[in-house]
Amino acid sequence: MPLWLTPVLGLVGAFIGASLAPWMTSHLAWRRARREAFSAAIAALRVAQVTRHFANEVPALYVGGDQATVEAFNQRLRERGIDRFVDAMHEAKVALANLEPFFKVSGDIDRWEITETDAARMLEELNRAR
Repeated sequence: MPLWLTPVLGLVGAFIGASLAPWMTSHLAWRRARREAFSAAIAALRVAQVTRHFANEVPALYVGGDQATVEAFNQRLRERGIDRFVDAMHEAKVALANLEPFFKVSGDIDRWEITETDAARMLEELNRAR
């Protein structure tokens, strides 16, 4: 093997490594951002599905007090549950919109609510595409 071959191969390797380093860094950052967007969308959609079914009609035994107190508690519970659901649904739609540069889910995310069947289908799509 000629004496000059080792330094030349070393220079070629250094040049290729220096050329590919920015691309590799960019590619790994893109993959990390994609993975994080998928995770956020899946989590937000699951939270929206869970908050859809909030506690309702808690028995007087757990609340205590008279019937008016129990009714007032249950009314506040319903109002807070609906507020949480609307907020969670908004967060899920924002997370799905943030995912669009990487993946477009089938279905309409522009309505105020994603139905249970649409959410189940979207979760399946997201888990499969992740």
